[in-house]
Formats: sequence, C-alpha cells, structure tokens
Amino acid sequence: MLNKINLSVIIPLREISKGGYYLSRLSDLCTDFESHQNIEIIVVDSGSSIEWRDECLKICQKNNIRYLYHNSENQLFSIGAARDFGVQYANGDAVTFLDVDLRFTPDFWKRLLHLINVVGIPKKKKNFFVIPCMYLTEEGTHKFYEMDKDTRFLQLLHDYLTGDKENIQNFAPCTSVMVVNRFHYLSVGGHHPEFRGHGYEDFELYHRLMIEEGALPRADSYYKDMKNWNTFTFNGFRSQLSLLGRTAQMYGLFVVHLWHPRPKSNNFYRHSSENREIWVDLFKDFDRTGNHPLPLVDANVKDKNFLVFGKPNTNAMRCLRDIMPHLGNPIYVNEYDFIDHELVLEEDLEELISHRKISFMLFPNPYGNMTRLKIYHWCKKVGLKYLVYERGALPDSWFFDPSGFNADSESYSKEKWDRPLSGNDKQKVRSYIQKCLKEMDTLETQGRRLGPEALAHKLRIGGKKVLFVPLQRPSDTVIKFMSGPLGSHRKFLELVDKVALKLKSKGWVVVCKKHPLEVESPPMKHAIYSPEDTHFLDLLEMADAVGLINSGVGVYAMMLQKPCFIFGEAFYSVDGVNQKMEDYDPEKIAYHIQTPTKVNMETVFRFVYYLINNFYSFGKATTKKRVEADGSIRTLTTSIDFYQIRLPDRPIINYELPHLKLIYKSAPLLERFQLDIIQKQKFKLPINNKEIKQVVNQNKNKKLSKIKIGMLVNKPLAFFFRKFNTRFN
Repeated sequence: MLNKINLSVIIPLREISKGGYYLSRLSDLCTDFESHQNIEIIVVDSGSSIEWRDECLKICQKNNIRYLYHNSENQLFSIGAARDFGVQYANGDAVTFLDVDLRFTPDFWKRLLHLINVVGIPKKKKNFFVIPCMYLTEEGTHKFYEMDKDTRFLQLLHDYLTGDKENIQNFAPCTSVMVVNRFHYLSVGGHHPEFRGHGYEDFELYHRLMIEEGALPRADSYYKDMKNWNTFTFNGFRSQLSLLGRTAQMYGLFVVHLWHPRPKSNNFYRHSSENREIWVDLFKDFDRTGNHPLPLVDANVKDKNFLVFGKPNTNAMRCLRDIMPHLGNPIYVNEYDFIDHELVLEEDLEELISHRKISFMLFPNPYGNMTRLKIYHWCKKVGLKYLVYERGALPDSWFFDPSGFNADSESYSKEKWDRPLSGNDKQKVRSYIQKCLKEMDTLETQGRRLGPEALAHKLRIGGKKVLFVPLQRPSDTVIKFMSGPLGSHRKFLELVDKVALKLKSKGWVVVCKKHPLEVESPPMKHAIYSPEDTHFLDLLEMADAVGLINSGVGVYAMMLQKPCFIFGEAFYSVDGVNQKMEDYDPEKIAYHIQTPTKVNMETVFRFVYYLINNFYSFGKATTKKRVEADGSIRTLTTSIDFYQIRLPDRPIINYELPHLKLIYKSAPLLERFQLDIIQKQKFKLPINNKEIKQVVNQNKNKKLSKIKIGMLVNKPLAFFFRKFNTRFN
C-alpha cells in the first residue's frame, strides 16, 4: 500500500546560465532532504534549455526526487506559473514551495508537519500560513557554509536578533513559502496569469486567500505598499501579510535565503516593475467582484475535456469553483448556439464533441430551459455521458448525478440504497436525522419554532387531525415537468380543496403553507392557511399526514415518520415509506389519508443513509434574494463552500464544516502593532456631527478641568473665593 502524502514540496527553476548556477544550487539543496514517508519533493523544470534538462533530471533521480518538465521554453519564466503547474501534479494534501536558494534546519520538515496539523491543514480547507525567511548577504552566504551544520541556523538567528548587518541582509516575515490545502489552491486558480516574471504575484494570491479564509483584520491604508517589512504600524498590505508568517516565526520555523546576484538584464527580474503597476488594481478588483482566476485542474483529469453551459465568473460557475479541479478542462458554451428553430443541431454538437474530445456534459438543472432540456434528451439518446448538478433535499446538500435529474434519475433506484445497515450505521443516521430536524439550516427562511402543541393552539385546530400540504412554486422545474397526471399546480390546489371538503366531516382539517418566495396565497374554500412565518417543521410535527406534489418536504416527512401522499413524480417515492397516488378521486384520497400504512423506519434509515453517505455532496451556500417583475422573490446562490465532495469515479473529499474564526486586533498575533492600534483607537476621528459635538464638549471639559486644577494648586485663595461667589451670586 502506498504511503499517504501529507505534503508536496515544489521547487521551480529554469536553468539558462552558462555555468549551470541554478542546477548547482539545486544539487546542493537536494542533499539536505532526508527521506520522509509522508512528503514528496517535486522539481518543476520550467523551460530550461535542452542541454540542461538531462542534468536536472539526473540530479532528481540521484536524490529520489520527482522531476516534471513544464513546457514553457519560449515564454518568459514566470515562477508563479511554474508553481501552479507543480500543484496540479502534486499528490500531497497540502503544498508548499521552495526556491533553489533556500535552506532549512535538519528538523524543519518534521516540525513543519506538526504545525500543519495544528493549523488544521488539510481538514480546514481555507486555513494557510507562511514560513518567514532570513536573507543573507554575500558575506553571510560564505560564512553559512563555514558554520557548523547543527548550529548555523541558530547562530544566524542570534546574529539577526542582535542587529548584525554584515551577514544578514533582512528578515521577511512573509515569503513565497506558503503552506496551503492543495485542492483549495487549485480552486482559487493559483497565481494570477497577468503577473509575468517575478514580483508581487504571491502578494496578490495571499490577498485572495486571506479574504477566502476571512480571519485576519484588514490593515489601515491597506492598498498602500510600505515597500519593507520593518514597520511597527498596522498600515499597508505588507503589515497584514506579515501576520501570515507570525505563527511559524514564534514556533522557530524559518528558512535562509542564500545570496545571489540579480542582474537587471534578466527578464525574470525586469518585469517586476510592471507587476508593481498592476497589483493594486487586481487587489481592488477582487475586493469588488470576488472573481478568482479560473480554477486549475488536477493532473489526474487533465486529459478530460467537458462541455458546460454557461460563462466563467457567473454565479453558477462560482458555485462550482471547488468542484472544477476534479472534473477536467471546461469548455464553456451557450446552449442556444446548438438550437435552430427548436431543433438540436446534432451534427454541430457531434463535430464539437469529436474535435475537442469531449468526455461528458455538465448540466446545471437540465430542465432549466427548453433548449437545455432538448440537448439533455439528445445526450441520453446518443449515449453521451453527462453530469447533472443541482441542490439536494437535505440541508447543505447538492448532487452531481451521472444518471439524471430527480425523479428521472436511476440514482434513486432501490438496488442503489436498499441494503442492511449495521447498528453503528443506524445510530449515525438517527443522529443525523435529529440534527437535521433540530439544528441545521433550512432551504428557505422560516419563522421561529413554536412546537406542534403551541401551533395547534394558535391555529385553533381543536383536536382535529391535520393533513399538512406544503405548496410549491408553480414555476419550479419539478412542478412544470414532474407533476404527474395532474399536470399543474393549479389542478393540485383544486384537488386539495375538494379533499379538504371530504375530510371535514371525518374530523380532519387541511392546513396549507404558502411557499416562502411566493407573493400570494391561492384562494381555498375548505382548506386553511398557516401564517406565512410558520416554520414548516412545526407544521410537520403537528400533522397526522402530509400531501404534496413532489416537494423536498417529503424527505423530512419520512424522517419524522409521517405518512406522506405523493401526487406527482418524486425521487423519494419508496414503497413502505410513502404512497404515490394513482387515483385522483377526492373520496378515495380522503379514505387513504384516514387509513395510512405505517412508515417503515428501517427503510427510511437505508434511504437517508444512502443520500448522506453515498450520493450527496455538502456545502454552505451564499445566497441573495431578487424581486422579480411579478413581485415574487427568487433566491440566487452566488457561491458554495463545499465541505464534502462526492463525484463519480473520484475519491471523496472531506473537510471540517466551515467555521469563521475572526482574529481580533487585540490578539497576541498582532503584538508588534499593538501600540499603533491602541493609539489609533484612542485618537479615533469622529464619524458624524453628534460624535464631533461630543468630542468638542469633552475637550472643553478637559481644558476647564486643567485650568481649575492649576488655579487650586497655584492660587488656592482665588480658587475658593471664585467658587464662593459662583455659589451665592
């Protein structure tokens, strides 16, 4: 069995010098690596001249190091692009970078793995940190090789702390030696492609990573470049970036950079001035849009091309950012380009698929419009693989289904999920159901929980039995295409009202709830409505039975062991759990509702276990609401932070639940800047007229107090005489 790789160390280089300077440094660096079962070392040879490639490969083979050739010989050497290439081919849960000029202590990697575990990489997907670097002078570099190997790093640290300028050029608390979750790095697109050569490319990436993590406070005058790290004010982006290396620095982890000349004629350095001109625009652009570069693709699927209907950096594509690295190379197309007079342009599609070697199509809700639906049906007809992406029925759930969409999918067939569960598995499902019903967020905003008894009292149920009917949106895909023989939401409402009439004399009441995003409640003669802010789980707990077309509430009904009558096509239609209605006679429906079959919880456990452990992915959605022309409300999902990814033919990815941990300015992490922070808080400028007036009055009072104290000390008789006259005049 292969050892699990916890960390991939990526070393980018391009050898162009006549003397083989970079390869000489690489050879020296490689001798410092000890064998670590859980660490892989990767050298990315980014476009070295052909005469040097074999030399580089020999050095790697001699030291048991992976060699990758990055075909960029005819391009300007961009160290960010070389690093990105290495991350795509890496196997580690986390990645870090080394330059050939960096050196480290003998116990560096063992201690680094410890810090990775403490920080939470890779389970906490967005957590990352940086290793500081001590830059040596030319003289210091010569002395480095003369020093004792066991003590030279400690000696250099001591020299730096005591102000040595001869050997130590400077100390950088933030460097390119970042430690970050590999798949998160791929999802944010790595380094921005607009940066060329070297300079500022890491700062821009850190800017995006810090915002994704959301932990650090933003520095004042953030867009200002102080151009050095030796500052004690929390001003400019560098002061904030310096915090990224603070933990490693306190732990005693740092690297040493050996001196080397930096000829201005080298294009690698010459373009740094151009990079200085674009960084602030890219910072601000990301703050405004949240748009990363396109995700990088894992090398395991780099040869796969797939079609996706949409455009980059739209809401739909931002939602898939965590998913894209696992799928392959997306080719974004407009579905309307393949339809002419409502007919699929089959030859055009076939030519595109053949020419671009398309492996599959990715459909965000194939029923979303008629054009997409026709192409979806065409894929099924010709046997082209596809993957359907949409929200699931449980909290935070999403599915990537290779078999269809909801009720038309084979993924819910009995043979997929109807398997015996162990006692431990049953307990896990029970715990999940309880958590789902008591703690987790719902799809749509709900009111405050009252409990079934309080709700029954509020609705004046009077001891009658309750049929709960959760209404859906007439415009929803599952209503328009999967309503079954009823055919429409309107006909379902008419049937519900007729059933309500039949049930009245049987001691039942039908309670409907308007969908939270709809504006109006359709009129009913015999059924009643709950208040709009009623929590649907209170209604479910109060209910004796549930009736619906195919609402996701049906999954909650089975978890609460409530008899559920399905009038449309639902993916959760399961014998022994709920009942699919085939006869729409109100009298017969009323009879079935009064005499329901008992819900088989063993079957429920098997079905729910399958959903949460074998089918659904899970991620926290960011949403916003938009008012449509008819006054109805539409919820737009703008991004998804996935914490469990389950895709066909790919390993399951698990992260801890996203939890934002803010680091306040008072934290010891910011101790270097505490005096500056305290002074700014003490002399904080007022922000409105009321505050200005208060500050003026406070200053007046302070001034008067100083005058009075001075008079008391220097002229006590005059002070008391003044007080006496003031009191009695």
